[in-house]
Amino acid sequence: MITLDKEMAFISFYLAEKEYFFPESLRQTLNYVNYLIVKKGRDKALAIHLANKRCIEKFGVDFGKNKIRSDYNSRSAHIKNAKDKYKIWALELRERNAGKKKKLCECGCGKEVVKKNNRFIHGHHRRVLSQEVKELNAKHMRDKRAEKSDNKIIDIKSYKNL
Repeated sequence: MITLDKEMAFISFYLAEKEYFFPESLRQTLNYVNYLIVKKGRDKALAIHLANKRCIEKFGVDFGKNKIRSDYNSRSAHIKNAKDKYKIWALELRERNAGKKKKLCECGCGKEVVKKNNRFIHGHHRRVLSQEVKELNAKHMRDKRAEKSDNKIIDIKSYKNL
């Protein structure tokens, strides 16, 4: 079983968004630079040189030391920003669970509900219904509309209580 820290998952997702268009060889090279600096205790310039050399040998691609340095610095900044955003997100989540802030709509829109006991903003409950239930509701409404046009007496019972 894989155990994953919440903060690490948040940072990984944030970093994946920022580095979405990076080729896999560049990602691995940046990981290798970090490995050389953190685990092996190499100087940053030497780590970038060794990582570029390894990238040329392993992938046949020369990104250049300036690009690797720039992307490594950007990655470090993204990680710092992700940690800051995680702290804000976690605090807000704890406040919502404690009742200090209003709940969010359960449809996933991210807006706050108006009343304390409501789960959804008005009309947003339809977003979480299955397609079969939506089709059943639509069929019921079409049938009621047809009955109304035939001037029949309409039963006020809810379609859910039928």
